[in-house]
This record gives sequence, C-alpha cells and structure tokens, in this order.
Amino acid sequence: MSDNTDSSQGKSEPESSENNNDKTSVDNSVKSPLTIAISKNTKILALFAIACTLAVSLVSELTKDRIKVQEQQQLLRTLHSIIEPSRYDNDIANDCIMMSAPELGSNKVKTAYIARKAGQVVAVAITSTAPQGYNGNIDFIMAINNDGSVSGVRVLKHQETPGLGDKIEIRKSDWIKSFTGKRILSEDDSRWAVTKDNGMFDQFTGATITPRAVVKGVKSTLNYFNQHKGSLIPRPNACGEALSTTKSISPISEAANEQ
Repeated sequence: MSDNTDSSQGKSEPESSENNNDKTSVDNSVKSPLTIAISKNTKILALFAIACTLAVSLVSELTKDRIKVQEQQQLLRTLHSIIEPSRYDNDIANDCIMMSAPELGSNKVKTAYIARKAGQVVAVAITSTAPQGYNGNIDFIMAINNDGSVSGVRVLKHQETPGLGDKIEIRKSDWIKSFTGKRILSEDDSRWAVTKDNGMFDQFTGATITPRAVVKGVKSTLNYFNQHKGSLIPRPNACGEALSTTKSISPISEAANEQ
C-alpha cells in the first residue's frame, strides 16, 4: 500500500513540471510577437524622429540666407519710410550703435541706425518703447534729424484695440505722420501732448490712452537723444555682416505694411 502511494506521488511531480514548462512555452509564444511588435514600432518612431530632425535642420540651413535677406529688406523698407534714401550714402542697416536707458521705455538694449552723407551724420533712427499703451507696450522706431527735428516715426509692434488704438499704424491712418518735422523747444515742452491735455497732437475718437502713450514715448526718446547725442554717435559700430543686426528690430511688420 505504501509502495503504491509513493509510486503515484513520484509520478505526479514530473507531470506537474511538464505542465509548467508547457505553460511557460505558451506564454513565451504569446508574449514574443507582442514584444517584437513594440520593439519594431519603437525603432520606426525613433528613425522617424531622427529623419524629421534632419529634415528641419536641412530646411533651416537652406533657408537661413534667404530669411536674412528678407529681414534686411524689411528693415530697409522701414528705415526708408522715415529717412529719405537720397539723404544718405552709407549702408545704414549695417551702421548702428546700441543703447539702453529708462527714457527709451524699457531696460532692453535698443538699436540706433545712423544715416550718413559723405561721412557726416544726417539722421539717426532709434528703436524705442512707449510702455503705457492701453494693452501694454508699444514698440516704435523714430528718425531724428541732425538738427533735432523728427524725420519720421513708425509703430513696429503693439496690442492696442482694433478699430480704436490701432490707428497708430500707418496702414490704418496718417496720425503717426503728425510727428514729422516737429521738434522739442525745451525738456518739458507742454505742446508735446494730445489735444485733450492741451497739446498739439490729436487723439482718436473713443481712444485717448494709446495716442497719449505714443506722444509721451516719442517725446521721451527725442529728449534722451538730444541730451546724449554727443556721447552716443561717436560709439563704435555695433552692426555688420558678422552680426545679426536685423534681429534687434525684428518686429517691423506694421511699418513694413506702409506700401
């Protein structure tokens, strides 16, 4: 009796082990295709990502020079709109100085492009900011003649209300041209204000904050330049072929739409 029992128990162990091996084999046969598929898809995605990265890099490299040329042309269109090209004979886009001052509306470095005729400075175009617009900063560029008068002003970037504050854009109205030919008689010249504040510049119907901010910004920039012209203009050229000069005045879409 005992022998039969032991014999039956001894036979059961191999059967159990054999069943486990069969189960493991089945599990492996099920998991293996799934693992292979995941691995294959992972490799395909990795290769796709690498291909996309290479394609983007290639396109960027191929279009880099074209983008630079377009930016330079856009910059020149803006400068030509505020300084008549016949007035200077230098490469104005590559003749500039850098400056930073609270009077220019922010702590960011600003660029001033210098127009020269026969080596003599005839005008300077300064990028600046009016920080008190209705919806935030208003970036602009203004050209100042050597005698201290305004050659022209153009808004570069703003977030003012469409139909109201956006009349500071040249494509929406001629208001921005009202600065041309004006000069400051003294640092606190009260004429440099909107008519609502007893000044000489019109405001817009339903919108006074925007033109008021621009007038204040232009006046502050003009005052700053007139007071520091002697120390600013002699500074060494900060622009050139090896420098990214156009990036310092990149947001010029508004002024470029003048034509």
